[in-house]
Amino acid sequence: MCRQPFGSIPQSTSFMKLIRTIVLATAFVASFALIGCGGTPNNVPVPLHPSAAAALSAAPLTPEAERQIYMNGARTAWTYFDRYYQPSTGLAWAHHKFAYTTMWDVASLMAATWSARELGLISQSAYDQRIRTMLSSLNRLKLVDGIAFNTFYDIKTLDMVGEDDKGTYRPTATGTGYSVTDLGRLLIWLKVLSLQPQHTQLATQVVNRLNMGVLVKDGYPRGMVIDGKARHHYSETAAGYLQYASSGFAIWGQKVSPALELRNESKLVNVLGQRIYVDERDSDRITSEPFIMMGLETGWFTPELRLQSERVLRAQEERFRRTAILTLVSEDALPDPPYFFYYYSLYKDGDSFVVDGPGSNTRVDGPRWVSAKAAFGWHALLPSPYTTATLKAVQPAAIPGTGWGSGVYERTLRPTGEPSLNTAALILESAAYKLKSRPFLSMRIQ
Repeated sequence: MCRQPFGSIPQSTSFMKLIRTIVLATAFVASFALIGCGGTPNNVPVPLHPSAAAALSAAPLTPEAERQIYMNGARTAWTYFDRYYQPSTGLAWAHHKFAYTTMWDVASLMAATWSARELGLISQSAYDQRIRTMLSSLNRLKLVDGIAFNTFYDIKTLDMVGEDDKGTYRPTATGTGYSVTDLGRLLIWLKVLSLQPQHTQLATQVVNRLNMGVLVKDGYPRGMVIDGKARHHYSETAAGYLQYASSGFAIWGQKVSPALELRNESKLVNVLGQRIYVDERDSDRITSEPFIMMGLETGWFTPELRLQSERVLRAQEERFRRTAILTLVSEDALPDPPYFFYYYSLYKDGDSFVVDGPGSNTRVDGPRWVSAKAAFGWHALLPSPYTTATLKAVQPAAIPGTGWGSGVYERTLRPTGEPSLNTAALILESAAYKLKSRPFLSMRIQ
């Protein structure tokens, strides 16, 4: 029986990244959308909502106004890293209420610091000092089973930490496991840093610490979670995140060709008239973030990835065209209970525009938000009247002196609050991309 589904957002590609997100607080309001059942069939033209038409016909940004939005956004984003930076280790809080970090967050910190230097927000000497301190810390961290970085670390002591039954993070001698999604993002940014002669040696040393023979098997990255004394290995599967993370392994010489191809182990679904690849092996979440990061950092290195990215954005615009509700989905920390971290997915488990929390059976009706980092990223990569409208709409999410909140709530356009590292980092990256007008790395799949 066909039902009207509520919105959903793509989950992080790995179980370990999912664990990471549980602690990074905030939620969003749910919205509805249809996929080929009920309502208007996807193959029939839908009239443009009058309010949507007015927004899309608004005056475009002048080049100078656009430049100012990106530079002002970057300056505000960098204040997060000044405020929540730990000088002794070179690391930073993952969230303004969470003084721990993951390798995903460390990579975002590298991206933010590199982008700030490109934009002239910090001096070369300050940049070099921060990067050297960070890389030195990574070369000191204890590894899980001598294989890879643990899921969480204390940014002050550099201890491996894990969450106990009461939700408190405590040092752990064995670790809790590792996420190759997080490691893949880290490897991308270690490659960017390694291209700078003053950081080549330390960046390469970090990479050489990883046991690639265990982390990659049969062309796919493998994560691991520790349950008591048992080690459970698992394959990354989420479309978009899998290809993004695998590119990090590929640029360091690992053979992950099957994982880089979007069409492998995938099927096509229809989201508001757009044909989107989803992974057919597991419950998949499709969201903006991995496609934006690929576009900014490595470029969309196959034709399918570029087309998928364009369709992911078009489907979000189509929801706006039909409902006049600005739509840009992502995963974010928000101040809303019960989960305080939510995935807003273009597609999940047969439904479109789904909101849920970490773990299973966590789907909720709200809140829903327009993602600030997605607005900056999509407009940098694929500018249009629609991305212009979303970029303007998220400006109230800036928190002067502290960073950026996740965005604005869909229906009220009120800011969500709650600054986090990853939102600030992606806004800085987007501004650096606007300056350079090309991806930070050049990756080609043969």
